[in-house]
Parts: sequence; C-alpha cells; structure tokens
Amino acid sequence: MKDHYSFLTPFYNRLTKLVFGDQLMLAKTCFSENLAGEKVLIIGGGDGLDYQVFKDQLAGEYWEISRSMLQKAEANLKESRLSFRLGYFQAEKEKVFDEVWLHFVLDTMLDEEIISLLGEIRNSIKPDGRIYLADFFAPKNAIQRGLHRSMITFFRIVVNHKRASIPDYEEILLSQEWTKNSEKEFLKGWVKAQIWRL
Repeated sequence: MKDHYSFLTPFYNRLTKLVFGDQLMLAKTCFSENLAGEKVLIIGGGDGLDYQVFKDQLAGEYWEISRSMLQKAEANLKESRLSFRLGYFQAEKEKVFDEVWLHFVLDTMLDEEIISLLGEIRNSIKPDGRIYLADFFAPKNAIQRGLHRSMITFFRIVVNHKRASIPDYEEILLSQEWTKNSEKEFLKGWVKAQIWRL
C-alpha cells in the first residue's frame, strides 16, 4: 500500500496548528472522558499527538492507512495500551469496543466507503457503545470557504484524496440507524464534534 502521507507526516501537526490553532485538537478531545476501563477503536488517528494528554488511559486498537503516520502514533502513544494496525479497518468477531473515534477521517472517504465502514463498526461496537465523530462541516463564511477549497485541492493533489466535497455525515449516519446524542461546535460551526449511538 502506497503511503501518500509520507511527505506530510514530519510537519503535518505543526501545519495544522499554524492554520487552526488548538481548535482541531479540542474537537478531537472534548468528549474524551472516563476512558479508564474503556476499549477504544481509533480509525485514522494520524500521528496521535493530540491524544498524548491521556495516553496512559487509552486501550484498544489504532488503525491507520499511512505507515509513516502509524509509526509516529506508536512513538507518541507508546505509554498507552493500544495495539497499532496498518490498513483499512475490518471487524473481527472476538473484538468488541466501547467507543469508536472517527476524527477527521470521514471527509477523505466516498459515501459508499463511509457506509461500508459503518457496517464494520456496527459489528465491532457494544450495544451501548458510541461513535465519536469530529470533522469539517460546511464552511460558514467566505474566508472559510476559500480555505476549505484550498485544503481540498491540496489534499487531492498531495495525498490523493478522492472527495471534492464534504460528506453529509448526518444524513449517512441517520440512514444507517445511528442517533446523535451530543454536539459541540468549533470555528463557528465549521468543525463539529458529535456523539452518535445506535
């Protein structure tokens, strides 16, 4: 599997903080509470740097399609009890999780890929488990729209992202029988963190 992120990995987190400050990190951590004893499935977690503050509480699995990002995550979260897996997540019968983190990953996937992933998650989550989604939603002003178009173009060229638009996360999740329980907004609603349950 070609690692399209290898070029970006060394400075990805610094670039993100330069553009967005701590807002993306806050979206990825605002619902991270009572993790002790929880088994977490993290899909597309990048370099894991934003999770360092509670790394000793993390247990479960960490999936990444980028080998370079996964290696960074292993180094950044070496004191966790996560197992690190390279590739696209697939459910395994004997493995069940309390919650699944989808942080800034669904916006890179086509709708049919999101639906397929949600099917794998359904087979991997406890009946009372939750999805913790954090991602970009529709831009709220001209500056955000310009920056968003630039981001999409950049990622389509540099890391071969397939999408040219934002998925309608809520429509897709609702169609797959998930219910939204909580939401917090960042960057005037351009970024949202949400909790979804079956």
